[in-house]
Amino acid sequence: MCFLRKSRIIGFSGIVTGIALGFIGYWLLDNFDIVTLPADVYGSAKLPLDLAMSDFISIIVGAVIIVLVSSYYPASKATNIDVIDVLRNE
Repeated sequence: MCFLRKSRIIGFSGIVTGIALGFIGYWLLDNFDIVTLPADVYGSAKLPLDLAMSDFISIIVGAVIIVLVSSYYPASKATNIDVIDVLRNE
């Protein structure tokens, strides 16, 4: 279970870091003209940003599911290893 706990800690810290970096990037793009568009083609020279709460929640739920599945599979494989046989063959 230690392997499962550590992989979940790494995964969830990655989710939290990704959320923080995403909001920093969103704030930078919203407040500064980093990306400029030709106004005669698009009708606006500023990049339109729209963060819907449903999109945000679905991204978080998807990331949590990926972390849970990807941490469970290696942990289940690690529990099937006989430690005594591995140490005996070393």
